[in-house]
Amino acid sequence: MRYLVPFHPKRYPHFFTDILIIGSGLAGLRAALAVHPSLNVLVVCKEGLEGSNSHNAQGGIATVWDKADTFAEHVADTLIAGGELCDQRVVEHVVQCGPKEIRQLIELGVQFDRNETGNDLDLSREGGHGRDRILHANGDSTGREIMRGLIAAVKQRPNIRVWRNTFALDLLTQNGVCCGAIASWTMPGQDHAEKEIIWTKQTILASGGIGQVYRETTNPDVATGDGVAMAWRAGAEIRDMEFVQFHPTVLYIAGSSRSLISEAMRGEGAYLVDKNGYRFMHDYDTRGELAPRDVVSNSIVAQMQKTNHPNVYLDFSHKDAAWVRTRFPGIAETCHKFGIDIGKDKIPVRPGVHYLMGGVTVDIDGRTTLPRLWAAGEVSSTGLHGANRLASNSLLEALVFGESAGRLASEEAMTQTNDYHVEPIENKPLPTLDETIDVTDIRNALKSLMWRKAGVVRNGEQLREALHDIARWSHYVLETQFPSNSGWELQNMLTVARLIVCAALTRQESRGAHQRQDFPEMSPKGGQTHY
Repeated sequence: MRYLVPFHPKRYPHFFTDILIIGSGLAGLRAALAVHPSLNVLVVCKEGLEGSNSHNAQGGIATVWDKADTFAEHVADTLIAGGELCDQRVVEHVVQCGPKEIRQLIELGVQFDRNETGNDLDLSREGGHGRDRILHANGDSTGREIMRGLIAAVKQRPNIRVWRNTFALDLLTQNGVCCGAIASWTMPGQDHAEKEIIWTKQTILASGGIGQVYRETTNPDVATGDGVAMAWRAGAEIRDMEFVQFHPTVLYIAGSSRSLISEAMRGEGAYLVDKNGYRFMHDYDTRGELAPRDVVSNSIVAQMQKTNHPNVYLDFSHKDAAWVRTRFPGIAETCHKFGIDIGKDKIPVRPGVHYLMGGVTVDIDGRTTLPRLWAAGEVSSTGLHGANRLASNSLLEALVFGESAGRLASEEAMTQTNDYHVEPIENKPLPTLDETIDVTDIRNALKSLMWRKAGVVRNGEQLREALHDIARWSHYVLETQFPSNSGWELQNMLTVARLIVCAALTRQESRGAHQRQDFPEMSPKGGQTHY
């Protein structure tokens, strides 16, 4: 394989561990906690333990908790949202594991919001769910609270080590087997990055999403698709990259970062209105604001075009203002910075990239097609989400697959010997950085290109134009040696963008989050095909 940096084991220091976990979000930390305490675990993360999509999750986590609810109903809602592309066996498995994982979180000290009596957990509803089954914490800070509990638990485990500010550059393979990774980190006070070879018995990818490939996204800066790109270079199977979910309601304020406005607001009764105050969702779907995300996103784009306006609005003015502010304190604080009172003012919103349904192919246990490599969370394609993720199923998936990947990788590692052999493998040096390459400029151009030509609605002509531009940039960017994270991230983003566009060109139909203007209908065979 070819690595992003000139590579020879003798040139870099070595670190040995039983289990390597790349990523420190919900899936990564849940995996770490599932590893047998007799094994050494190393978690590497690009920033800190709080720099993940999991930490930013607002709405909640879906599970069957109410006695009136059933596994069968949750499964059915998930299958309907998934556009006939879900793996029903995986859906049933994840849904049935849900209550057990919630009880585990509670045992770890996670404090979910409780109902008015205080006797049970408070449940809400989001788009696509037929029952109230969304658990939340601190109103709209569910991810933050869950991660708080997991981080505290990880810190209590002496077998778990965390390397912060560590960029995983590439997976290492020998004879078609994953055996670790090469990572880069910067010591305090140093200007240059140090490289480290991490040899391991089992590796778990939990590196998160790809949102930064697009101009409009709710994802943090670290979400540059590194895990998907690494797995692709290592030879693991990648699938369903065309299914990029656009969250319908992202705060749209010129010049500000794109903050997520939780699906739970519509679940609690917020209306979507256009610039004229017209409530338009029932013109597109009988479920109105509670339609699945792909339907709502497409409807918003259509209404924006119809009214020639850059956004639509969420309106909660028909509800008690004090209750709205109390139920959504985080969103209220964010909007207040821009002079918006969510209890009485309309919130300007438009779609933005939120979640990738595709990724590294895994089986029901989290195994990838590359031996000794596992994947969990958004980086993986499990079969749960199909063509369109049902709201609040992602945190549940991260828990279930994080647990199984950590536990089963642990079991396999315990059968392996501690005899590590450093093989004399290397790749040819690449050209050094050409100072005429403006990494920031190409990154911004790529993000804009993907938003315009591989966004909410696509067509073949624009996708082919996008592929041409990506190939042109890749010709010199992928063949250049960069000394820092920004260059490596750009290489990964170009790789991921190409995978998305190629898959979108190949799927000549509209299904779930993938909408083609030139192929507006679903193909009869499309629900059985992965690209």
